[in-house]
Amino acid sequence: MPTRIRYEDRNQEALLPPKQRVSTFREYALGYSVSLALDEAQRCLFCKDADQRCIKACPAGIDIPGFIKEIAQGNLVNAYKKIIESNPFPSICGRVCPQEKQCEGSCILHYDVVRNRKNKGLAVAIGTLEKFVGDFVRISGLDLEEKKEPTGKRVAVVGAGPAGLSCAYELAKLGHSLDVFEALPKAGGVMAYGIPTARLDRSVIEWEIKRLEKLGVRFFFGWVVGRTISLRELLENYDAVFLGVGAGRGSLGIKGDTLKGVYSAIEVLTRVGLLKANQFPQSSTPIDLGKRTAIIGGGFTAVDCAITALRLGVETHVLYRRTRETSSARDEEWDHIAEEGAIIHWLTQPVEILGDSKGRVVGVKCIKMELGEPDESGRPKPIPVPNSEHIIECDSVIFAIGQKANPIAYEGIEGLELTRWGTIKVDEKFRTSIKGLFAGGDVVNGGDTVVRAIVHGKKAAKSIHEYLTEVSL
Repeated sequence: MPTRIRYEDRNQEALLPPKQRVSTFREYALGYSVSLALDEAQRCLFCKDADQRCIKACPAGIDIPGFIKEIAQGNLVNAYKKIIESNPFPSICGRVCPQEKQCEGSCILHYDVVRNRKNKGLAVAIGTLEKFVGDFVRISGLDLEEKKEPTGKRVAVVGAGPAGLSCAYELAKLGHSLDVFEALPKAGGVMAYGIPTARLDRSVIEWEIKRLEKLGVRFFFGWVVGRTISLRELLENYDAVFLGVGAGRGSLGIKGDTLKGVYSAIEVLTRVGLLKANQFPQSSTPIDLGKRTAIIGGGFTAVDCAITALRLGVETHVLYRRTRETSSARDEEWDHIAEEGAIIHWLTQPVEILGDSKGRVVGVKCIKMELGEPDESGRPKPIPVPNSEHIIECDSVIFAIGQKANPIAYEGIEGLELTRWGTIKVDEKFRTSIKGLFAGGDVVNGGDTVVRAIVHGKKAAKSIHEYLTEVSL
């Protein structure tokens, strides 16, 4: 007798098989068909208290029941318009947001309301539906952008990452003139160089950039603000400036971190995602992780490094001092890399990187951990287990922890207030201590998700618009 499919069981997104996934950098999550999207949308209960559930749990505050109801009724264009009221990039966020820890984690279908307990995996697939809607508009070639009359005001955006692009999008729609200055040769920031193409196909980012260009946004690549042009010059020549330069500096800080074969996550992901090191020698940039690599970290960046290393044919170990439940990466992503062959070492703390006589990595000395009382972050604090030292042999080590803000754009700027962590201090309207200068994203919070950077950019744009309007009065 066939297994009965319960109505509350969500429709699973199609994936490439694991063996096929590791042989290619193509995107492996294939999305919903129209029929699956319609069926999944009809699972939503359209809760009356959604503003205290999925909407509240979404950093962007998307009207989730609103856009899902439009899908269920076959109004995909209306669903798209509903989403971009709060988040301009649904195709991106539908792919990379940690939905299970945000909107989907608050879905009432995630709970057994009779027994008052969680039912894992039964939430409405909000992220996949968001991705479906964004992809429908993108693939259909629809142009749904609306722009107000030119205001005559000029705004400079420093950094073409998620915060900068979001800010530029919102201000361009309001009729302001936008110039975006980006140090790298392509727009997208961490979305272009940090997230593997296996999770976010670059054609998605390119389409979003074209949306901005249609709104009149101009991009200047290869401009390192603080070197090519100073922040002061931008402040003198524009009516307002937004800093969204991200947090691109790696922070290591462990004995042996200068050995040959030690990489920061940013270096590995940039070499592959931006400079095509996976195609060496056809491309000019190499990447040598040896036969075995050890990735230190338990967040999205660690998973992205694992995805990349596995596709380079490297035996991949992930070392994290906490547990899967306390990690910031998504459960399904841990499942995916495990299916692909990654060896995950939970409750494992690296204490030293070991090298040979030639200064090359040969292993990582680790100690086992156990969870104690919660620390200042609210998560159980890892405590070393006595006499549990051991060595994991490897040829390279990738640090996927401790990103720091890169101050090149704003170092030495008199009057600019920074936090003790070196990030830029802003108020609730993302205003810095310098008039006309605003900031958001990782350069403010020190490193967070793509969607939170997008939200910063959107909120900063609103504040900049208010500032420009006040100045013009």
